[in-house]
Amino acid sequence: MKKITLLLLAVFTSILSFSQDQHFSQFYSSPTTLNPGNTGVFNGDIRAFTLYRMQWFTVTNPYKTFTISLDAPIFKKKMKKQDFFAAGINFNNDNQGTVRLKTNTYNILVSFTKFIGGRQKHNITLGYEIGYGTKSATFGVLKWDSQWDGTNYNPALPSNEPGGGAIGFVDMSTGIVWNFNTDHLFRSAMGFSFHHFTAPNVSLVGGRDKLYPKIGFQWIVNYKLSETSNTTLEPALLFAQQGSSLLVDGGLSFKFVLSDRSHYTNHATDNALHLGAYYRLRDAFFVTARFDYGDISASIAYDVNISGLTPASHSVGGFEIMLAYRGIFFGHRNAKRASVRFM
Repeated sequence: MKKITLLLLAVFTSILSFSQDQHFSQFYSSPTTLNPGNTGVFNGDIRAFTLYRMQWFTVTNPYKTFTISLDAPIFKKKMKKQDFFAAGINFNNDNQGTVRLKTNTYNILVSFTKFIGGRQKHNITLGYEIGYGTKSATFGVLKWDSQWDGTNYNPALPSNEPGGGAIGFVDMSTGIVWNFNTDHLFRSAMGFSFHHFTAPNVSLVGGRDKLYPKIGFQWIVNYKLSETSNTTLEPALLFAQQGSSLLVDGGLSFKFVLSDRSHYTNHATDNALHLGAYYRLRDAFFVTARFDYGDISASIAYDVNISGLTPASHSVGGFEIMLAYRGIFFGHRNAKRASVRFM
């Protein structure tokens, strides 16, 4: 009975995943997948990051999610004042559960940032993403009622079900982000995103199974405790509604600066340690740790499952790692993008 229950949970979870997005616990470390309006919005000339997540490995075949992204401002020398365009690319791979449901997406992103100005500095960024996705699954690995011979399960009997399939689709998303700072002590990035607004058909068995549009709200803050403090508070909040699914993530990290950003080299970031704790509504608690060394960052996250799947998961949710690079071309520390303007 226990094996049957676990199988049903795995199949049910896979089915629910057909028209919903993958997600990362470290959503704040995956800016271009979080909101196209984050494209090119950083201190430096180039940014690259990758995240890998594995979850539910105590319940069924592990769910594995991987992304890699590259973005940069463009035409910055030709733009007036502090406005700029930016472009980026990202690739996402999601491999889910027993039916080997695989989704690959290949995306191009563009954005425009308008400097609003004032003593309290405001920047508004509008982003757009277009991509091509593929989805496939193998249903033949499942067990069906028609393969029950009256006494035992017999895999030689036909399932009378489709063996799997694949489909390709075009997808589009957009978003807007408002970056605001009063001084170097307080910085805020608030965004609204609208993913999959074309609601592409992703059915693998014919008919209509649309990828539900997803509306999101994100707010990420950096608040340094004082001029002389080495500690910064980093609260982050995410709301996302996709179909009947509601995702709410929130929590707080503490950043401890070990040494300040360099005034004499091209390093645009601090050497710092970040420790945080977060909560995903009705699903999990997770803890994070990140280390910044100059332009390179690495972090890990671990989820403790508290959902209805806990009896099968034994509270084990997911494990996640992140690597990132953010730098300035050719060491031009006085270039337009080298100034500390964003987080």
